[in-house]
Amino acid sequence: MGRRSARLCVLALAACLLCLVSARAYDGGRPQAFRHADPGDFDYYTLVLSWSPTHCLTEGRRRGDDQCETDRGADFVLHGLWPQYDVGWPEDCYRGRRPWIPSDVIQTMDGIMPDKGVVIHEYKTHGTCSGLSPSAYFAAARKAYEHVTIPRALDDPATQRFLSPTKIEDEFLAANAWLQPDMIAVTCRRGNLFDVRICFSPDLEPRACGANIDQERLCPLRRIAVPPARSDR
Repeated sequence: MGRRSARLCVLALAACLLCLVSARAYDGGRPQAFRHADPGDFDYYTLVLSWSPTHCLTEGRRRGDDQCETDRGADFVLHGLWPQYDVGWPEDCYRGRRPWIPSDVIQTMDGIMPDKGVVIHEYKTHGTCSGLSPSAYFAAARKAYEHVTIPRALDDPATQRFLSPTKIEDEFLAANAWLQPDMIAVTCRRGNLFDVRICFSPDLEPRACGANIDQERLCPLRRIAVPPARSDR
């Protein structure tokens, strides 16, 4: 085999590998998860702020979740800090026994994450992919969470509102001077605000989101309901 033929073979093999990666990352045009990927190997984080009233409206109150107690009146809660690839994302980056999260680490997230079960799930599914210990991962999650200012218009509203995803993003942009439009997306479920996603680099610097955080795919509606944080007023 000549040098030119060998080079063509190498290029063909590289093209095949690229196709395999693309096929794995996409399924019908939707980014997909890579389970048991290498810890610490990712491109950026997505900070996920869940709108608690929607969770309580759809399933949380029926299950008796703590965050849905009427006297708590939670609005945005920290759902997680998710490592992402530019296309697709890693999940469950451990082998063998499930990771153990010390109780004192779990307690550090009281007040910003819904409950113990969410804390454990988030580290198992997403935190293990960060390459960080439980304490370091949740410290990073808290730091990213505290970097974001919740807009006054969405801070504990007592009445239901109807807003466009763009309007919700604009409220966050106005409240956070460092935030850019390509760093944020709004998701919806059954016509209700579900969560807000904001992207950070592995060093927790604000950065543009990748293909996973596509506003048109995550919430294509022109207007969505924002259920009230408190139904007892």
